[in-house]
Amino acid sequence: MKFTTIKPTVLLGSAMLLFATACTEDFEEINQNPNYAEQASSELLLPGVMRQMAYNWGDQGWEEGFTVVQYAARLQFTSGDRYNWSPSSDPYSDAYDSMRDIENVIRDNKDNPDGQNYYGVALIIKSWIYSYLTDAYGDVPYTDATKGISDNNITPAFTPQEEIYAGMLADLKTANAVLTGESNISGDILYEGDILKWRKFANSLRLRLLMRISDVDQATATAGMNEIMNDLDTYPIFENNSEAALLQWNSDNPQPKYDTRTGSFDEVRLSLTLETRLKALNDKRLIVFAQPISASEKGIYSDDLDDYVGMPNGLDDAKALGYSPSGNPDESGSSYISRLGVLLTCRACDTENASATASQTIIMSYSELQFILAEARERNFISTGDAAEYYENGIRASFAYYLERINVGGWSEIAADLSAFDLDAYIAQPDVAYTGSSDEKLEKTALQKWIALFYTGFEAWSDWRRTGMPEIVPGEDAANGGKVPVRFQYPNDVKSTNNSNYSAAVSRQGADDLNTKLWWDVD
Repeated sequence: MKFTTIKPTVLLGSAMLLFATACTEDFEEINQNPNYAEQASSELLLPGVMRQMAYNWGDQGWEEGFTVVQYAARLQFTSGDRYNWSPSSDPYSDAYDSMRDIENVIRDNKDNPDGQNYYGVALIIKSWIYSYLTDAYGDVPYTDATKGISDNNITPAFTPQEEIYAGMLADLKTANAVLTGESNISGDILYEGDILKWRKFANSLRLRLLMRISDVDQATATAGMNEIMNDLDTYPIFENNSEAALLQWNSDNPQPKYDTRTGSFDEVRLSLTLETRLKALNDKRLIVFAQPISASEKGIYSDDLDDYVGMPNGLDDAKALGYSPSGNPDESGSSYISRLGVLLTCRACDTENASATASQTIIMSYSELQFILAEARERNFISTGDAAEYYENGIRASFAYYLERINVGGWSEIAADLSAFDLDAYIAQPDVAYTGSSDEKLEKTALQKWIALFYTGFEAWSDWRRTGMPEIVPGEDAANGGKVPVRFQYPNDVKSTNNSNYSAAVSRQGADDLNTKLWWDVD
């Protein structure tokens, strides 16, 4: 009898083949961990995105949002105030980090009859984030932006801004249509599941974007505005401050400036521009936007507006630190320049008065919407309503909002002064009253809108780029050829990792520098 010897390597190979085949057949089932979800649910994704992007929006409000439109000036580290800007990955990185999660919410709910409210909310958030992103850089990845996993596209093409705006406007209209029925969403830290308020945000944001493109595509802008304003039952909008897009912080997640260092807070001071404009109108919002100078020894409030003092924008570091409002070199430096208001005070700056919750992140206010409508009516973009009424509503809403937030903070002296302020007399004064030529009315609207947009991301910068109002005069040590920047430069890592598409965008849009105007910026 002849015996065949079976080598151990053959047995081992056969066993491995059988094992591999079995593993392959049940691979997905075996590799699923029953203790962890394979994919995050929409209710878990939404709050993280909203918190991350609202925090970023607030930080931009503190940086370029404050200094470029001259609400605040830099006392130290003045390069940003002098337009010495480097290529910026902020908000680029956070926006695309968030967009991956938003696209997951859209994908999971678009065709799900029970998920339409999540789908609509995600479209609104997507539109807000992209409006933020494209108004910072211009052309950005949009159509192919989140196809890295599904289509293995890790170098997406940049979409022209005109197409991005068309997409955002369409998405907001879709969102309004699909957001119906019961409030069946969770994880909503903006509106606590109130679907009607989300619809009002969608249509109010749509009006903001339509106004943004009104000088470059007036036909689309006016058609969209009238569609909304002529049918408010179908397209509801903000009707008061309580419906605005305002993210409320809490003690676990405090307002963005609450945990900052004292030094970082004190680098940013009241601008002479804001001081001058508010004092010229005897505008008591100054006691909210700033604090009395330390040299006055008045603490966080003074009944004398002379105790609120700003400094010029755009000074170099030495001049900024040595600046004296009075011209007396013995009265120079931080003790003679106002800090920004107590609403934003950091805990390390003032443990007694700082509040984690009094300051909200303003994504879009009711006041802003009213000024949009005032301009639209004055320019005959819409035929409904009265421009003067919209204008006055915007002013009153701004004062009411800040009085409410000051009361939340418990700063009773500021609240009492603001509450006693004669708002009727303020509105009736010649420099505020809605009188004069159409151009003069639009100038007044732009000024009051600028005041009301204080700490609203960099929306005031976007509106200035569109209108050129109110005037911004670069500081004496301004870089960038003495010109106010009109966009951010693309991040360096985008240039290195997606160079061909970056180059195509630059070729189409214009040089990647601070002075290349965006598509809608034709002022």
